[in-house]
Amino acid sequence: MINLLDNAIKFSPEGAGIKLSAGRGNGEAMISVSDQGIGIAPGMENKLFTLGDEAKRVGTAGEQSFGLGLALVKQIVQAHGGTIHVCSKDGKGTTFTIKLPL
Repeated sequence: MINLLDNAIKFSPEGAGIKLSAGRGNGEAMISVSDQGIGIAPGMENKLFTLGDEAKRVGTAGEQSFGLGLALVKQIVQAHGGTIHVCSKDGKGTTFTIKLPL
């Protein structure tokens, strides 16, 4: 969760809203982190969760990205039997949704 919140801050303009929500249903817990940031370029969604340089971007205040965080998030979520999904529009914001079995 810290990594997802950190990314939401890193890739959003100063003063932008970040929304954290949680719920449950169908035997799953669901957690979402949404931002109003720079979004993800089309075609990059699948590369976000892999180790490497292809999906690295500089944050809105010049913060460096190491390309490790989302790959680690995915591994942790999957180790708990869950899934992670991203929905984004370039320049409009991003939502990451984690679903975990209860």
